[in-house]
Amino acid sequence: MSKLLILSLLCFDLTAPSVVFGPIWSYDDESAWPGGYCQKGGKRQSPIDIRTTDVIKDFDRDFIKYGVLKFIGYNGALLSGINNGHTIQFSTEGQKSMHPTITGGPLKYLYRLEQLHFHWLSEHSINGVKFPMEIHFVHVRADLKVSEALSKRDGLAIVSVFCNVQADLTDNQLELTEDLMEHIPQLLRIGDRVSGVLLDLRKLLSPNTDSYFTYLGSLTSPECNEVVVWIIFDKPIVMSDAQYRLFGKVGVGRHNFRSQQRIGHHLIFTPPDSFITTPKAIIVVTDVMKYLAAFLRNITR
Repeated sequence: MSKLLILSLLCFDLTAPSVVFGPIWSYDDESAWPGGYCQKGGKRQSPIDIRTTDVIKDFDRDFIKYGVLKFIGYNGALLSGINNGHTIQFSTEGQKSMHPTITGGPLKYLYRLEQLHFHWLSEHSINGVKFPMEIHFVHVRADLKVSEALSKRDGLAIVSVFCNVQADLTDNQLELTEDLMEHIPQLLRIGDRVSGVLLDLRKLLSPNTDSYFTYLGSLTSPECNEVVVWIIFDKPIVMSDAQYRLFGKVGVGRHNFRSQQRIGHHLIFTPPDSFITTPKAIIVVTDVMKYLAAFLRNITR
């Protein structure tokens, strides 16, 4: 049941007529979740509260080793949507070679987008503060099968985007979410599904993809495997109050977020501003030139 359950969450087979929709496990009773990590915990369980005073600015590239994040093919993703009894989920369709990918930042490998889904309220928090919604973009290492990725410490990469709610949005703000929200009314009941959805997923990313927290963690649903590189943007997107209320009509129970886990062996990193804007080697050379210029001025005097 273990890997089959997670496989169903990652790659829901929308073509199988015999699929039985509905919760095999419930957010209302985490004590009954299958899997040893879910029951007994582990060293790097997710979600967590991110305390900014404990976050490590990665000047030395101990974790964020591979430059800026690169989102490839996010501007046109072909998706199928489903209400799977836990959330609204959109899974990638078509040939895997055409799926959106991500690399860079803490990611050594190329990761292929499998699906995105929604949690309300957010699962992660920042300094004890939760957001109305958190979107998870779930990626699998492109060189691995899903079953193989579930046994690798970096087998999955999940990009997290927080959402805030505003009563009124500008036209530009509404444009970011209106294509997505067009399909939500068709997915209010468990088992509802749509196909052939074409979305520009760049609109659902943070307005600043250079500013994020990242750590090694786990899945936040059974079996809570510790195989995830988390990338959590700290700058949220916004949706209207009316759009957010629509998610309240989605039939998935009272809530759909896992309780936060105690901090164990978590090390949370963030790229410092100078790391993003100027390569470290250039910073060093610039400093040397400043000192040399000052030294020469002293000699001429």
